[in-house]
Amino acid sequence: MAELVYALGLGSSEATHEGSSPFIDTKYKKLGKPPMQIVEPYSTILVLNSSYEPLHFTNWKRAIILLFKDKAKLISKRVIRLVNYVRLPFIRLGETFPSRNLIYKRDNYQCQYCGSKKNLTIDHVKPKSKGGNDTWTNLVTACSSCNVKKGSKTLKESGLILRSSPRAPISIIMLDLEKTTISEWKEYVWG
Repeated sequence: MAELVYALGLGSSEATHEGSSPFIDTKYKKLGKPPMQIVEPYSTILVLNSSYEPLHFTNWKRAIILLFKDKAKLISKRVIRLVNYVRLPFIRLGETFPSRNLIYKRDNYQCQYCGSKKNLTIDHVKPKSKGGNDTWTNLVTACSSCNVKKGSKTLKESGLILRSSPRAPISIIMLDLEKTTISEWKEYVWG
């Protein structure tokens, strides 16, 4: 238990400077920094597969544990890479039904007709009454006034123009990475 407390940076400063923990690898001693300065504390960490493809996000405590167990290598303060390849089934989000929250996130929480960020709803580009489905390419974020204006009309009939064509993201993690402001993560966006 004492080693876990130390690994999470909650131990005494003597243990950090002395390097008395058996879980400290020589690579961390060479850096001359305590473990808390290697991973940015209280942050979200991007986890890459051994092939450098983004897998998921984790918290900083879990990242430190993966590093100390030599299950991951440090790429930067906000990115780690797993040592062993993790085979995951690839499920393209386009093949699944989108959730309301994912549509909002994809559209940057703004109306795709006027750009408003207030009173948001979900609109069917091709209305359900005319055969429209609940798919990534048919659902967009719309403010309530644009949604009422469009009603059950097509885009041409309503005179509204989409700011961008709706599309399915490659995966949920890629959706998050496309919208990130963290520069260390931007180089792992593909597709």
